[in-house]
Amino acid sequence: MRKTKELDHHLKHIINSVPINLEKFENNKEKKITYYTGNWATDVMNNFTEKQSEKIFKKMNKIMDNNPNIMFLQKRMKPISVGSWSEYGEQEPYDITGFEYIAIKK
Repeated sequence: MRKTKELDHHLKHIINSVPINLEKFENNKEKKITYYTGNWATDVMNNFTEKQSEKIFKKMNKIMDNNPNIMFLQKRMKPISVGSWSEYGEQEPYDITGFEYIAIKK
């Protein structure tokens, strides 16, 4: 039996495109790129199997190791307070936190 864990197909597509976008960034004239917004490690672990997650993390580490001329940074975003209403009533508001993952050429 195949073990799957994909929870959000849109997010899965975005995560899979990150290494591709970083490889394009290496070869273009842009100085800075925000390559992901959210909680990278958590999002990968929650939407991929353990084996798939390890593969993604290894690919990202390889990109970072092979590009000493690029700095990889995280910038904390302002928390977003959300509440929800459903047929069961209003839910308590809670904060969504995340980071901007940025690559800058030195």
